[in-house]
Amino acid sequence: MPRFFYVAQNRNKEIERGNVESRDRASALHTLTEQGLEPIKLEQVSTDNTKKPGTINIRLPKFFKSTLTVFDQIIIVRHLGIIMNTGTDILTGLDILARDALKPMIKDMLYDIKNRVAHGEKLSDALYVHRDQFNPIFINLIKSGEVSGNLPSILLAYAQELKKDYEFVRKLRSALFYPSILMAALLGMVILILSVVAPRLKELFASLKAAPPFYIKFFFAASDIWRAHTLFVSIALIAFIVMIIVGLKNRKTRMKLVTFFRFIPFLNKIQRNLTLMRLSKTVANLIHAGFSLKSALITASEVVDIRYKQIVLDIAQKDLEHGLSLTDSMKKYQDFFPDILISAVATGEKSGKLSLVLSQMAEFYEEEIIYNLETFFTLLEPILLVIVGLVIGLMAGAMISPIYKLIGRF
Repeated sequence: MPRFFYVAQNRNKEIERGNVESRDRASALHTLTEQGLEPIKLEQVSTDNTKKPGTINIRLPKFFKSTLTVFDQIIIVRHLGIIMNTGTDILTGLDILARDALKPMIKDMLYDIKNRVAHGEKLSDALYVHRDQFNPIFINLIKSGEVSGNLPSILLAYAQELKKDYEFVRKLRSALFYPSILMAALLGMVILILSVVAPRLKELFASLKAAPPFYIKFFFAASDIWRAHTLFVSIALIAFIVMIIVGLKNRKTRMKLVTFFRFIPFLNKIQRNLTLMRLSKTVANLIHAGFSLKSALITASEVVDIRYKQIVLDIAQKDLEHGLSLTDSMKKYQDFFPDILISAVATGEKSGKLSLVLSQMAEFYEEEIIYNLETFFTLLEPILLVIVGLVIGLMAGAMISPIYKLIGRF
């Protein structure tokens, strides 16, 4: 539906600016009149859905649409904060970022945000249109910055938090690198055996007119299937890997995976620490930006594990409303909040430095997660090596032993 930007005078003779969605200009005028506004200016704002004459508007599925990476967000947020910190207005800052953007998707998005801000929308409202690209926490921080007038400092602070998150993810990926190499090596060895070794061994048995053992027949059958349907099996394997990647991007699938992790004590501990890190960091940032504790907790409930979501909402909407402190509220859920966190929160509330204490606890949990993961993968690496050795050894032994038997006949 088309969107119209208006400048109008209300009943108190004050000037208002905003946007209204309507099917046409006449309907938009009627809507404004019903709201008690007297339009002074009304013009249609171009939208992403506007179709140019002679062009075909193709909508791609969400999975195929480009998305902002964490690195892209760091560049946008930090550079916009630096530009605004020099006294440059936000429209000029957005225009500079859009012109310098290398990715067409980022360029179009920034120009759209600039266009919306130029027509009277707040930056937070313009960002909300692209909420699939930005964290809701970031949009709420921008709202706070617009109200308090310290938007540049909030942008720079959030850019620093994004950088920490980016470094955290890089550490996680580096921890996963060696196990991934081992699994890839195992897959490569299996393919090599099925493609090269098994066919030659089959030819050897055929030339000697000897019947292979039953367990060798299994490898021969697998090799025949692989060689006859290499393309199909390769596509099926790639499709399976893509399904896993897409599934991990889906929130519901991740929640099911998290549910599975609960039955593995070590992984359950890592998952809990990750949730506590996100909760502590989010609440600390929001309180520092000027949010009330209740608002910060409600917003933070969107980034925590589903087990914690309702607990955090109950603390914010029930316990705090009835006058309980955050410390007393968390004590009611000691199975979810460890004593060290409750003790730190108590200290923060007494000293009036809750934001600082929670920020320190977030760093503590981040270090714990990295340490636990490194320990886990340190233990996993020799297990994977043993598995790779056993698989390759069994396959090689199963194929070499018949050769010795054949040689023993002559």
